[in-house]
Amino acid sequence: MAKTKATDILSLIEAEHRQVEQLFAEIEKAKKGKLHEHFNQIYKALNLHARAEELVFYPAMREYDETEEYVEEAEQEHEEVSVLLEEIKALQPTDSQFQEKLSELKEAVQHHVEEEESEIFSAVRECMDEQQLTELGQEFQKAKAKLEPDIEAALTR
Repeated sequence: MAKTKATDILSLIEAEHRQVEQLFAEIEKAKKGKLHEHFNQIYKALNLHARAEELVFYPAMREYDETEEYVEEAEQEHEEVSVLLEEIKALQPTDSQFQEKLSELKEAVQHHVEEEESEIFSAVRECMDEQQLTELGQEFQKAKAKLEPDIEAALTR
């Protein structure tokens, strides 16, 4: 039964939140020469995560009054993160704004994660059963697999 838990969408999203927190910790300790490489990992992880949520999780949340109310703000937060990612991608790690924008990004992501895990997840659990959450988890993973080549390509532009 433990396998089911690991594949439900909330568990997958939470695991990715921890992964991104780890990536932020690594970039903060990184030497100048490795900043770009670490940023690329953050860029890829956040874009994959956000796009998959927008394709799979948010449409499912819109089906319930109790969870629909959260979608608009979550999408706005994704947009803010997306803009910051593109701004940072256009900078060199040596640019004075690089660290400043990175801090803004980390703060925006932390706020979003906190809200998702403290408010949204409990509302979702009240509306959706374990089977729905597991099916959404499978869709989430498929969406990420489909999106990956596009996001990899975006890194080289």
